[in-house]
Amino acid sequence: MRDDVPRETWLVTGASGFLGSNLGAFLEGKVHRVGVVRSATSPPMFDDSVQGELEDPATLIAAIHRLRPDVIVNTAAMASHEACERTPELARRINAVAAGSLSAAASTVGARFVQISTDAVFDGSRGQYTETDTPNPFSAYGRTKLEGEALVLATSDALVVRTNFFGWSPSGRRSILEFFVNELSAGKEVRGFTDFVVTSGYVQVLCEALWRLVGAQSSGILHVTSSDALSKYEFGVAVADAFRFGSDLVTPVESDVQPPRNRDISLDVSKAESLLGSALPSQRAGIALAHADADQLRPALLRGSQR
Repeated sequence: MRDDVPRETWLVTGASGFLGSNLGAFLEGKVHRVGVVRSATSPPMFDDSVQGELEDPATLIAAIHRLRPDVIVNTAAMASHEACERTPELARRINAVAAGSLSAAASTVGARFVQISTDAVFDGSRGQYTETDTPNPFSAYGRTKLEGEALVLATSDALVVRTNFFGWSPSGRRSILEFFVNELSAGKEVRGFTDFVVTSGYVQVLCEALWRLVGAQSSGILHVTSSDALSKYEFGVAVADAFRFGSDLVTPVESDVQPPRNRDISLDVSKAESLLGSALPSQRAGIALAHADADQLRPALLRGSQR
C-alpha cells in the first residue's frame, strides 16, 4: 500500500481483550487501528485509542461521531457465563443494549458494523446449527447475546458473526488452548470433557475471515468457526499431540460444570465457506497454526499486556 493512499479506519471495542488484541495484530499495516479501552493506557496492538465502556456507551458513541471510522468491530462483551447469571441486567446492558446503540451510531456515520456473537445462542440439543435454525439459549449469556444480534440487525445492515475460538491471549490464560498448553507443559494431568462438543476456530483464522467478509460487504448472520466438531477431550488430545506433550496426560471425563452448559453447540460453516470461497480449517489444523505462531505472536501479545 502506498503511503499517500488513505487507509481505512477500523474501530475495535475490547481492544485489550482476547479477540480484540488478536484482531489488532492481524490488521497491522492494513488499516488505521483505533482500539477502545477502559483506561487511558494505549492498547499495544493499535495505532490510536479512545476510552469508553459498554456499560455506559455515550462517550464511545460521541467518539464514533467524531472519528467517523469506516468499520466498527464490537468484540467487547460480558463473556463469563457465571457473571452473566449473577448480574443479568448488567449483562443485558453490555451484550445487548450497548451493541444496538453502537450499531445505530455506525449507521449514522456510514460505518460498516460487525457484531461478534456466539454459538451459545443455541441450546445444544443436536449441534451443526445453521444460520436459519431457531436459536434457543438457556443461559443469560446466550440470551443477552441473542438480543444483541436482533438489536444490531434492526439498526444497521450489519454483519453478525457467531463464533467460538481459541488461540493466544494477552493474559496467557484466556483460551482453552492456553489452558491445555499451560497445564500439559508443566506435566500435569488434565481432565477433558467428553460431552461438550463445539466447533472452535483459531482466532487468527477468524480475524482473516472478518477482514475478507468486510471487504466483500457481507451482512446478516454468519457462522465462522472450524470446519469440524470436537469434544473438549478430543481437543486436549490434539493439543498434546501438536505440542508433543503426551496425550496420556489428558483424561476423558463427563462434565460437572455448574451452571449446566450446552452439550453440542457445533455450528455449520458452509455458508461462510461459500462466501469466502475456501474451506475453514479444522480444529487440528488451527492448533497447528497456533503452534507455528507460538514463537512470535504469543510473546508479542504477552509483552503488550505488561506495558
